[in-house]
Amino acid sequence: MKDYILFFLILLLLPSCNRFQTYDTESTLALAGENRAELEKVLVHFRDSGRVAYESACFLIENMKYHASKEKINLDPQYADYFGHTDSLYHALFDNITTGKAKEFKGKEYDSLRKALGKEFSLLPEPDTSEPMPDAQSLSAEYLIDNIEKALAVWRENGYEYNKDFDFFKEFILPYRATNEYPDMSRTDIYHRFHAILGKGSSIYEQLEYYKTYVDKSRWINKYTKPKGHLGIYDLYVPKFKMDCHNMTNRSCNILRANGIPTVYEFTPLWQDRGNRHFWCVSPDTSGILQPFTAPDNNLREDWESDIRYAGKVYRRTYGAQKDTPYFIAGEDEYIPGLFDTPLLSDQTFRYHQTVTLRLPLNGKTYNNLAYLCMWAGSEPAIVGWGKIDRKRNEIVYEQVPLNTLFFPVLFDEETMLDIARPFIIYAGTTLEDIPLPLTANTPPHSPKDISIENGNIIDSDTRKAIKELRYITLECDTTQHTDLHLLRKYPDKRRMRAFREQLKGAVLVGSDDERRSFDTLLTIKETPQPYLQEYKFKNEKCYRFYRLSAPTGASVNISHMEFLTSSPKGNAFRSPTPLPVFHKDTVSDTEKMHRVEGRPLKTGSHPEYAFDNNMSTYAGSSSVGMEFRHPVQIDRIRLVPRNANNMIVPGNSYLLMYYDNGWKEFKILYAEHNYLDFKRVPKATLYWLRNLTEGKEELPFFYIDGKQYFLHTDKLPYCE
Repeated sequence: MKDYILFFLILLLLPSCNRFQTYDTESTLALAGENRAELEKVLVHFRDSGRVAYESACFLIENMKYHASKEKINLDPQYADYFGHTDSLYHALFDNITTGKAKEFKGKEYDSLRKALGKEFSLLPEPDTSEPMPDAQSLSAEYLIDNIEKALAVWRENGYEYNKDFDFFKEFILPYRATNEYPDMSRTDIYHRFHAILGKGSSIYEQLEYYKTYVDKSRWINKYTKPKGHLGIYDLYVPKFKMDCHNMTNRSCNILRANGIPTVYEFTPLWQDRGNRHFWCVSPDTSGILQPFTAPDNNLREDWESDIRYAGKVYRRTYGAQKDTPYFIAGEDEYIPGLFDTPLLSDQTFRYHQTVTLRLPLNGKTYNNLAYLCMWAGSEPAIVGWGKIDRKRNEIVYEQVPLNTLFFPVLFDEETMLDIARPFIIYAGTTLEDIPLPLTANTPPHSPKDISIENGNIIDSDTRKAIKELRYITLECDTTQHTDLHLLRKYPDKRRMRAFREQLKGAVLVGSDDERRSFDTLLTIKETPQPYLQEYKFKNEKCYRFYRLSAPTGASVNISHMEFLTSSPKGNAFRSPTPLPVFHKDTVSDTEKMHRVEGRPLKTGSHPEYAFDNNMSTYAGSSSVGMEFRHPVQIDRIRLVPRNANNMIVPGNSYLLMYYDNGWKEFKILYAEHNYLDFKRVPKATLYWLRNLTEGKEELPFFYIDGKQYFLHTDKLPYCE
């Protein structure tokens, strides 16, 4: 009888979604199997709770058919006890100090306690994983009702209005998951675990600052923990998973949403200058503009300049299905690349770059509905975007194409990727006034800049007039013409490494006969050092046993290599100095006889010995580095290499030069005797690629213009200014 009554209620219930917005909950209910009754309880629970509450339930259940966890993580209850203890320790240590003071806190006296915690953690049972069931077949009514009720509390607290805010609410607050993480805690449990931290802030920025500090210091407390597998939400607490940005973004989204902070998950399938992906959170600033941040280590827009602005195409991972994705656009038997074989994507590139709608001529016939865009990712291009094929106009319409980015247009014959046009760049030498700047708008322009390619030129698709501010660059090659290339790098100077070098501006070298006092200043580094071995000469008429180089304002010196030179070793062990780099065949070598004096590295902090280990891949991270010599010695010059990625030409390494001619073609291998390579009579091409065959992985194609390398996506091209 009870089953009959419930069935009758559901019959009444299903059409009731039509009183408001239409939702297809039935397709999910049909897939739910034995869990159908749980989902129906959710609909019944919210049926008479108002439009927002009921449509929230309908929205979650309608789209639940697209969601599942990657794996189910089964943790022993002892983990909750353990992390409860570390949470209590955090509050005892940091509750009564500012976030700034907490960041500076070193707490060396707590090292034995942290080691004891690491030992305690090692005794916990190993995490167990199992194959999860889809959400529709596994989530309980209790879990979903709790999630919706807590989300509705945020709705009420913020005074949201249906017509203006419901679409935002559905993606930024309501969802119980971000992507494929296992939902191991209810929203109420997440709220209670983190509200004491996030509740301190009066703005999203302040809340994120508290969150950053909490996670950072929790990792500090758990320095000696060595988990044998993922720990669900507790992954945030241990250093091992710090670099797992997908996992960190998932967990951060759920934590922030549970505490009323609107958050979504966005990602780039490929950086413009690196061959990998990245994932981050997005929340609104005080003006309502959505700002990215890599959680939990950054605040709103904090890593924009250093990283996120260099994303390629950018997508939001949505909870609700998006009808303008390849998942729905593709033909019945048309192959969809794995990245795009989901309805849960929303193109957000317009928020990160100036973009255009590009209409590219389609040569030849195809039954496909879709073509794609790839970016350079080494030997094989990586698919990063899609376009719709318009057979009537015989063109491909690519939306949100970022300017100044190299793309390879392709389509698929079954699962075989085929080139369909020359690789191209829509190049702008300056900012375009009629396209929104990055991070200034939340929605795409109503009438985006729409361009077409006609006889190799860019024209306005509506007026058919040429657009002078844009240039259509394609990858060409003329093997009948040749050029000589003088090369100094295989990869551009990295932004992070430049920042480290800039910290050395103002560094001071001092000398003394006492390790801790009575220092005389010998040298101040007045300019930012170069990313290679360089020599600093200075006037010094005295002999000292101790020499120390200190970065200004307590910053890390980040020195990869350092040598102390003299013409008279004074009884100290010595050897020949490392030769200074040679960047051209006409460089005159320094013939002055100098000695590199050997000594004992001063104990100044984090691995000071790395500055003297003759390994350019290691570095001293302490605020100073120095040397104690057996006998006082008159040092009057130093040689040093700042921390760097070793991406210049390395003597002793072998390099392969390639050029693009409808695919990458090998030209020649050269062995580097010095810090440069001279390739003669190279086919004249638009783009080249230098590969180090001996060591290192970072490489990026480059243009060669007027005797200089211009790296793809990082350097401004001179002929387009």
